[in-house]
Amino acid sequence: MRLVPTETKSIAFQSWPDEWFQKTLKGIEREALRISPEGRIAQTPHPETLGAPLTHPSFTTDYSEALLEIVTAPQIRLRALLDELEQLHAFAGRHLDHERLWPLSMPPPIGSDLEIPIARYGTSPQGLMKHRYRVGLGHRYGRAMQVIAGIHFNFSFAPDMWVAWAQDGVIRGNPDRIRNEAYLGILRNVSRYGWVLAYLFGASPALCRSFAPDSPLNTTPWNADTLYDPLATSLRMSDYGYRNKNQQKLRISQNSLDEYIQTLTCATETLDPDYRRIGVRSADGEWLQLNNHVLQIENEYYSIARPKPAKRPGQRPLAGLRQGGIEYLEIRILDVDPFHPVGVAPETLAWIETFLWWCLTAKSPLLEETERFMKEANLRLVAYEGRNTHLPLQSPSGQKSLGACLDRLLEALDPIAERLSEATGDNLYRQSLLLARTLRTEPDETPSARVLHEMEAHHAGHHDWGLDLATTYKQVLTSIPIREATQKQLVEQGQRSHEEMRQIEATSDQDFESYLNHYFETGMSP
Repeated sequence: MRLVPTETKSIAFQSWPDEWFQKTLKGIEREALRISPEGRIAQTPHPETLGAPLTHPSFTTDYSEALLEIVTAPQIRLRALLDELEQLHAFAGRHLDHERLWPLSMPPPIGSDLEIPIARYGTSPQGLMKHRYRVGLGHRYGRAMQVIAGIHFNFSFAPDMWVAWAQDGVIRGNPDRIRNEAYLGILRNVSRYGWVLAYLFGASPALCRSFAPDSPLNTTPWNADTLYDPLATSLRMSDYGYRNKNQQKLRISQNSLDEYIQTLTCATETLDPDYRRIGVRSADGEWLQLNNHVLQIENEYYSIARPKPAKRPGQRPLAGLRQGGIEYLEIRILDVDPFHPVGVAPETLAWIETFLWWCLTAKSPLLEETERFMKEANLRLVAYEGRNTHLPLQSPSGQKSLGACLDRLLEALDPIAERLSEATGDNLYRQSLLLARTLRTEPDETPSARVLHEMEAHHAGHHDWGLDLATTYKQVLTSIPIREATQKQLVEQGQRSHEEMRQIEATSDQDFESYLNHYFETGMSP
C-alpha cells in the first residue's frame, strides 16, 4: 500500500447527486480555558448565566470547571455552522465578567494541580459520576494534561446515500452495515493520515515551562517561561500532550464495529495494577476514581477520531454503538487556531470535510499491528518536526518524504473539492485546497510557524503572547452583534438548563454506588 493511495472505490463520486454533498451534518465543540486578567486559570465557578453544564446544549465544561466547552448544533452548511459558533462565542464573551478565553491549545502557567479546579455537575448521581470520573483522570494522568484544549469536528453523511448504495447493490449489505463499515474505513484512513492535519493545522509549537518543568523531551528554551521546538507543528499531539505513554498499551481495533466494541469494552473491564494501587475510595470514603480498570469508561480512551452513536439520554456510548451503530464521526486532532477568535478557520473546516470525503472514497485496508505502529510514529514525528518537509514517513511499502506524500494527497483532493464547491455553491472548498497548497510549499506560513513568528515579533513567550491575544479577542467577541432571536434563545436555554438540573436532583433517589453499578451492568442510567 502506498502512503497515499490514488485508487478510489468503484463508485465515481463525480456522478453522485448534489443532495448527498448538500445534506452532510457538521458540528463543532470548541474548548477554551477561562483565565483571569493576569492569565492564570480561573478559580471561579462556571458562569451561572451560561446555564448548568450538566444539561445545557451549547455551554458545558470539559475536565475543569474553568475549561469551557462551546457546542454548536448540527448544521448542513459550513457558513451556518461558523455563524452559530461566532454567535455562541459572542454570547459567552459577554458573560465572563473580567475573565477571558485562553486562545491557545497548551495551557497558561500552572503552579500545581490544585490550581486546576475539577468540573462539578451538581449532586445527582449522573452529575457525581461526571465529577468523580474527572477526579480519577487527575489521579491517573495529572490534571495539567486534562486542560489541553482542542477543536472537535463532528461529521455525518446523508442517510440517503447509504440507502441508495444498498438499493443499487453497489456495496453489499443493508444500509446500517454499509454505514458502519464506511465510517470505520474513514476512521482507519484518518488514523493513517492524521499527520497531514498536524502539519497543515497544528498550532502548538510552544508551551509554558511550568507544563513540563523537567523538560524530558527535545524542546528548546525560548525564554525563562517558554519551551518550544523550532520545527514542531503540534506539541499537543506529542508525548507532551494526549499522545502519552499511559495508553500506548491499548490495542483498540478499528477493523470492524464488533472488534471496536469488544476491544474497548475489554479495556473498561480489565484491572490495571497501577490504578489498583491508587484505590477506588480513600480511607475516609472519598471517591478517587470510578474503578481501577485500564479505562474507567470508554471516553477515557484518547484517539484522534472516534465513532459516535446517536445521542440517547443516559445511554453509555458503547451500548449506543452496539444498539444503533455509528451515527457520526468526531475528529479530535485539531489544535485551537490562535489566529481566529472562535478558535478555527473556515478554510480548515472546508478542508477537513473534503478530506473526509476522500477518506470515504479511498481504499482503506484493515489496520495490522505493524502499520498501527507506523501511523503512530508518523504522527509523533510530524508533531515534533513536521515543518521539515523532507521528513521520512513510514508505510508498509517503504519510506517517502512528507512533502511527496502531501503532494500526492492534495492532488487526490482536488476533484473532491471541486465537486463540493459545485454541489454546495460555496467556493470555500476550492479555497481550502489553494491554502493547503500554499502551506505545502511554504512551511513558514503554517499556523505553527506563524505562532513562533508572532511570539518573536512581540518579544513575548507563550504566556504573554497568549494573554495579549486573549485580551484582544475579548474585545472582538463582545463587539460582535448578537441577533435578538439568538439572545432570547440562549437566555431561555440557560434558565431551562438550571430547571432541568434541579428536577434531576429532586427526583434522584438512588445512592451513587447503586447508580454506578446499574450504569455499568445495563449501559443505561436508571
